[in-house]
Amino acid sequence: MIRQYLRVVRAIAAKDLLLEARGKRRANGAAVLALLIVVIFSFVFVRRVDEQAVIARGGLWIALVFATTLALSRGIAVEDDNAAIEGLMLAPVDRSAIYLGKVCSSAVFVTAIGWVTLVAVTVFLGTPFEPALLVQLALVFPLAATGFSAAGVLLTALTLNSQVNESLLPVLLVPLVVPVILAGIELTSLAGGPFWLSEWFRILLVYDGTVIVTGWVSFEFVIEA
Repeated sequence: MIRQYLRVVRAIAAKDLLLEARGKRRANGAAVLALLIVVIFSFVFVRRVDEQAVIARGGLWIALVFATTLALSRGIAVEDDNAAIEGLMLAPVDRSAIYLGKVCSSAVFVTAIGWVTLVAVTVFLGTPFEPALLVQLALVFPLAATGFSAAGVLLTALTLNSQVNESLLPVLLVPLVVPVILAGIELTSLAGGPFWLSEWFRILLVYDGTVIVTGWVSFEFVIEA
């Protein structure tokens, strides 16, 4: 039973990633938006603010938030094409498995956007990140991406039948993921002691768990609304 459930989750995630790899409908737009935000930061703040590390951290996460929001909002169009979401809902599988599959694929995608944005910040803001911090971000990025994706997929399902779905999603998503943004900014630094013992790391874990469980329980009802 569990194997079959996990097989469905894996199939949904693989399907979404394969569609993105073939069409790159979201990747190009998200990458360009993240790059533009970082470039704007480099023009506006770099020569006026002494704390370059603070600017780098802020630019990284602001660019990641808006690029992720754009990517998730465009994901609605994929499910609208040829009534794909209706066919998916007719499949004889647990609806929660569909939710988890989409969260997994979105988390992989958002994590990739995070690393692309990190490279852009390093190049355009001239702020190289220490190797120890890169190892830290190797765990922080996937956790933050999971939080973004868990909330974004649920809101995407909620706004799917709305006439203003793509414009409504950012309004709902950004305030909801404020804990992820704050935790991400604080964890993009080498503070004293192991980062996994910090309060912000615990906040990130609790937020991810809360949103995933909420989405897992309510997705079936939300998608039918």
